[in-house]
Amino acid sequence: MEPRDGQGDQTLRPVRIAALIVFVSVAVFLPIDAHYSPAGLHKVLVAYGAHTTLALAILLASLTRWGARRADPLALTLGFGAAANTLLYVHLWPRNPMLVATSLVCLLMGCAVVFSWSAPRMILLGAFVCVGFAIVSSRATAAELGGAPVVSAVGALGVGALIAIAGAGILGRARASLAQRQAELAAFSARLMAAQEEERRRLARELHDELGQSLTAVNAYIWLIEKELPEAQAALRGRTAEVRRLVSKTLAEMREMSQLLRPSTLDDLGLVPSLDSHLKAFADRHQIATSFTAEGLPERLPAEIETALYRITQEALTNVARHAGAHRVRVALTRERADLKLEIADDGHGLPLRQGGTKPGTGLVGIRERVHALGGTVTVSSESGVRISVRVPLPD
Repeated sequence: MEPRDGQGDQTLRPVRIAALIVFVSVAVFLPIDAHYSPAGLHKVLVAYGAHTTLALAILLASLTRWGARRADPLALTLGFGAAANTLLYVHLWPRNPMLVATSLVCLLMGCAVVFSWSAPRMILLGAFVCVGFAIVSSRATAAELGGAPVVSAVGALGVGALIAIAGAGILGRARASLAQRQAELAAFSARLMAAQEEERRRLARELHDELGQSLTAVNAYIWLIEKELPEAQAALRGRTAEVRRLVSKTLAEMREMSQLLRPSTLDDLGLVPSLDSHLKAFADRHQIATSFTAEGLPERLPAEIETALYRITQEALTNVARHAGAHRVRVALTRERADLKLEIADDGHGLPLRQGGTKPGTGLVGIRERVHALGGTVTVSSESGVRISVRVPLPD
């Protein structure tokens, strides 16, 4: 299992789906046309061969780095190429213009839905298809058409094109509204995380400074009382010593809680010392071996990036301690050109399988929200253990 959250995979997925649909249509209709077409097997193979070659070229290009940056040109090439090849099919065998017109309507609607094309782009494709179909069909003789109603086919194609264009406009408005709401939700999530972080900072400061100082003073007074007690009060001296141990234990736990809420080293020294200290404390607390490497980083990063990456690591380590059953955790922080990459990997038993497949828990959802707020991507794989790979852009 390897759920990905990269923007490139999201934009290329419709292209790959469309290419696979072309392959399926070729596999379904080629045997039928090869058996019943009076045009001859060679003409049928030319048309379907062009379809197959186009879809294969687009699919292979989408798997390369070059294609990963050109999802929209690939979609345009596939859509207009499939339309042009269908018109070639009409030119080679104009026997069933209504069937071809229906196929072109399906192509138009598929481009509107799968590629999320806008109404202006659909108007361009619709005009290309309708005009091309009318020209190619009009050049066919009556004998080639076999009495098929070309005018009806052209009319049906025109109506289908109008429906596809109108559908593209409706879908475009719906997507725009959804994108606006998602942007508002992302902004609200970012404000909520910022407010939560500020509240953690305030609580950590109060625990460390005010309550910590008060408990330290209480411990000092108890020590003075213990020293002033006469030797005859041995039992009472023992109780005061026990009270001092309880106060010291409470003070240590409170300082640990303060560090978990907001480590002071994160504000004072930066991300790398904070992660190093947190991993050492994690190893001591849970008896899990840890390793940490940091390469090519500037001395300090923007505060929002430091806070987000620290919280992501903290959440990932919490999941490891609770669910992974791991013996070792590796954390690596590296700079790759204009990006910052954080990788957290363990040797545990991986993500649990749930009904309907492997689903992320609330911890992974929180990690993704933090990454999205920074404009980055996150990849989670679960093969031998769990590996979380986070990539965020660094500001200039």
